[in-house]
Amino acid sequence: MLQEDLDRLARAPLDRSLTGLESAIWQGVETRMADRRSYASTFAAQIAILAIGTVASLAVGHQWAASRESRVSTSALAPYTRLAASTLLVGDRR
Repeated sequence: MLQEDLDRLARAPLDRSLTGLESAIWQGVETRMADRRSYASTFAAQIAILAIGTVASLAVGHQWAASRESRVSTSALAPYTRLAASTLLVGDRR
């Protein structure tokens, strides 16, 4: 592929004029700037998705932990309930 491109350039006639050179350069610059803008918007979207996922997983984790703690401590005879006889006599040694 590279050799074909080099052969094509070698067969092409020499063009020493500078007409169109500046517009070609600016077209390349504009293409690069458009690529950077698209990469920046993609990166921003990825960061937003990551932040939403992190916040959602933290919320679910806290909800799950709170439901487990409340389920364990609701019984009057649970060993670590604040007013259970075993806790009042010995103290909470969790």
